[in-house]
Amino acid sequence: MFKVKNLWIIHLLGWVLFMSLPLTIVSHAPRADFPVQVLQSGWFWLFFLVYAALFYGNLLVLIPRLYLKQHYVAYGGIFVGLFILIYFLQPFEKLIFRKFQQEQQGREVIYEPPRDGYGEARPPGPPPGHEFRPMPRRTQGRAVDFVSLTLFIVVWAIAMAIRISREWRQSERRAILSEAEKAHAELSFFKAQINPHFLFNTLNNIYALAVGSSAHTAPSILKLSQMMRYITEEATENYVPLGDELACLENYVDLQKLRLNAKTSLDFEVKGQPEGIKIAPLILMTFVENAFKYGVSNHRESVIRVAVEVIGSDIQFFCQNRIIERNKDEERKGVGIMNTQKRLDLLYSGLYNLDIRNDGEVFTVNLKLSGR
Repeated sequence: MFKVKNLWIIHLLGWVLFMSLPLTIVSHAPRADFPVQVLQSGWFWLFFLVYAALFYGNLLVLIPRLYLKQHYVAYGGIFVGLFILIYFLQPFEKLIFRKFQQEQQGREVIYEPPRDGYGEARPPGPPPGHEFRPMPRRTQGRAVDFVSLTLFIVVWAIAMAIRISREWRQSERRAILSEAEKAHAELSFFKAQINPHFLFNTLNNIYALAVGSSAHTAPSILKLSQMMRYITEEATENYVPLGDELACLENYVDLQKLRLNAKTSLDFEVKGQPEGIKIAPLILMTFVENAFKYGVSNHRESVIRVAVEVIGSDIQFFCQNRIIERNKDEERKGVGIMNTQKRLDLLYSGLYNLDIRNDGEVFTVNLKLSGR
């Protein structure tokens, strides 16, 4: 595809083709150098300038100021007016054909042979003292200059096609940029929703440890520090190393273990080699956080299962928890999962498979996505 700086080449080739059309029409002249004479004539270049003005006037003035601003009546009126003007001016007929073709061929004369008194044609040659009288060609009504009208419609249509195609490409680029900016804004918004929610819950857990003077307070603060460094320095990117994401997930699970009682059991497992694979940050964390938030009870038996398996460049994630009844004002688990689904749509369109099942007793998430 030609770049903008090379558009002049396209225009030059187009005008060379345009100039070849009238030369082709008058190419039956008796002299071989007739096309060269046409190109050396000021009349031909006047003809060329007329159509160049029509083309660029339409391309640069009429279309952007009238057509693209939906002034269709004014634009159509100018087209009809110029069409009628070309019809009467007949630029090809007057500036090229008559100026050259007829001058080269000369004036055609028709002779009427004399007849004798019996109506028989006499032998060739005039009688003594008589000459043939030239019979002028009968004049006809105004001839239609179809060449000029056809060229007018062609240059007008090409100008419209070029300008409208350019506007369409620009609109398409603006739409792509707008969609990209929208996607970036949505990702930032989703992360802003996830990160504070996740940090607030973790800080509350550490606060509970500190109040109870637990020996696990210092290790918990260290794990939280590592997680915060990951979130602030790495999770701002669209994709992060899978090993770092799993390390953050493991720190989070270890912090959550500190608040689990005998009623809740945890099964956390990671298989495979994550080296060289990238993943969108905090994608897996959302489901694990949801499992701990709504699958832990001090009064009912519950099990939380989390498994991550790396197979080649594919990542398979499984998370399951028992559904513990919550008050209606606490039921906000759908927000984080909905945001994660939107992030998957934006970053893994066509590259992931998410299966979420809720039978009223158990909440199960199966996610398979292609690593980067």
